[in-house]
Amino acid sequence: MEANHVENAGNAENVSSVPSVPVVEAGNKTKKPMGMGASLKRTENILGWVYISPMVIGLLVFTAIPIIMSIMAMFYQWDKSLLLFESKFVGFDNIKSIFGGLDSATYWKAFGNTWKFALQLPLGMIIGLFLALAMNRDMKGVQAFRVIYYIPGVMSVVAVTIVWQNMFNLDGYINALLGSNMDWLKDDFGITFVVNLLLIWKGVGYTTLMFIAGLQSVSTDQIEAAKIDGANSWTILIKITLPALYPIIFYLFVTGLMGAMQIFNEPFILAKYGIDNNAMTTVSFVNYYFNQPGGLGLASVGAWVLAIIIFILTAIQMLVDKKMRGDY
Repeated sequence: MEANHVENAGNAENVSSVPSVPVVEAGNKTKKPMGMGASLKRTENILGWVYISPMVIGLLVFTAIPIIMSIMAMFYQWDKSLLLFESKFVGFDNIKSIFGGLDSATYWKAFGNTWKFALQLPLGMIIGLFLALAMNRDMKGVQAFRVIYYIPGVMSVVAVTIVWQNMFNLDGYINALLGSNMDWLKDDFGITFVVNLLLIWKGVGYTTLMFIAGLQSVSTDQIEAAKIDGANSWTILIKITLPALYPIIFYLFVTGLMGAMQIFNEPFILAKYGIDNNAMTTVSFVNYYFNQPGGLGLASVGAWVLAIIIFILTAIQMLVDKKMRGDY
């Protein structure tokens, strides 16, 4: 008993000799040392700005500054040989010239011609859709047909247009084949027909490939179930295929309309360019006045009117797209 008592006393002495844990006051807050973490983050931020600086500089030099300059140019009779502020300030004269002034008839005629050359957009999409439906099958040689249809889309626009110009000239191959003497490239109907046909021929390959890609996402289970229920090919196309292709259709229509509003090369080359002919487009108008003495301001107004129209059309398309997606 005495031995146990002595042992317990020794243990008590050892426990009492353990150093006490310091009490941390609630009001004291420890500060995180500024070490490698903060320095590394700062270095990453600097490197990030260095990496994107070429893009930022390019955006400023080639996009932001030209946009600002074009807005300012609308109020000057600006000649390319002079600096902007060395040119004559004319206020709203350039804008008035487009909306009811001397150049109003020319500009809006060019705008109307642009819409005539946009007729190919829905026709090209319909042709591309049916070609895609025809080639979306396991047939021998279908890959070769896909390549052949896409070739016009990757050919030089200038080279192709010159070939078409030689074909549809007054003494060209088309008149020789038809035995006619129609001046396709100067007649209003003729130039509209030729430009639209050329644009369909050039763009149908890209449209077809886009639709083929979209057809891969159409549910085969739904199609098989529809066939079992007695649905014919037309019903399957309207009720299943087209709703599944809607995102592709919308994309092609929006981008195609933007491109059609900015068409320049094909009418310019085919009709040998004139300021007031049946092939002049809005971009041709802008290009013409850009190269005239003191015409930069008028060209800027024409370009901004076109940009605003494209923006409005795109906004309308986006609203329609939102409603259509809600319906689906």
